[in-house]
Amino acid sequence: MRAAIRDFLRAAGVQISGTELEKTPSRVAVAWAESFLDGYRADPASLFEETYPVPAGRPKSAVLLKSIPFHGLCPHHLLPFYGRAHLAYIPGRKIASLSSLTRLVDVFAHRLEIQETITRQVAEALTKHLGVDGAAVALETDQLCVTMRRPDRRGTRTVTQHFTGAYARKSELRLEFLKSLEKFE
Repeated sequence: MRAAIRDFLRAAGVQISGTELEKTPSRVAVAWAESFLDGYRADPASLFEETYPVPAGRPKSAVLLKSIPFHGLCPHHLLPFYGRAHLAYIPGRKIASLSSLTRLVDVFAHRLEIQETITRQVAEALTKHLGVDGAAVALETDQLCVTMRRPDRRGTRTVTQHFTGAYARKSELRLEFLKSLEKFE
């Protein structure tokens, strides 16, 4: 990756040798490997190896995490996007640690995927690996490929949603999820 970045900078006509850019190829390679593409090395199923049983006799109520900060890269322009993830699930027989849910967002956001796909992947991973009765996921982002390239588009937010199980079947659950996002602003 380091050599490719050096070649990219040279092809762009950037002088590297003898400048403050000499270590840039190495720095960029590390940043991309550790912060932008590490999702390819992560297994979403491993996040749910340790779970907890739903307490007996208690009704299953939704677990909601709101405003999880995350970032990724647009696969079309390799420019960053960043924003907040909101997710909810109705437990099946088990629940997960809250930190595993936040890491799940990063697993998919740190791959070269469009936002719509990340949203679906998070919801489907909750359903598949945690065995939830339903999942709701909403991502809201600032896509720098939109806002940096067109100054008149600054402030544009992209919102995507995906629902599985009970959330997909029952409009009242979807509405409850969406209203809960407003409640805590």
